[in-house]
Amino acid sequence: MNVDVEGIMTVINYDFPNSSEDYIHRIGRTGRSNATGTAYTFFTSANQRQAKDLVAVMTEAKQEISPELHQMSSMGFGGFGGGRYGKFGGGGGRYGNGGGKFGGGNRSYGGGRGGGFGGKPAHKRF
Repeated sequence: MNVDVEGIMTVINYDFPNSSEDYIHRIGRTGRSNATGTAYTFFTSANQRQAKDLVAVMTEAKQEISPELHQMSSMGFGGFGGGRYGKFGGGGGRYGNGGGKFGGGNRSYGGGRGGGFGGKPAHKRF
């Protein structure tokens, strides 16, 4: 089911999606029809297998990537399955799961530097 609701200004993903398409779809709820919006996604060490794919999506969207996320992405784990960035390599964590959190973003694929992982949240408008 595809729901198009106008006026959504903020999306918070409390768990990281299982595919890059799901991630893009979720954060795409903000900023429709030239409106502004912000998306935050909690990304923990339990999501490390998806780090490489998240970096690819954020790079494509020209978003700032934290050094910690870059480090996680270079550790050589798998990626999403069924998506445009490779095969899914593991489950997603929820809430804290022993790691930091990563958030921020915009409608065109998300990203941005967020809380946790040693930085102040970026509140970018697009």
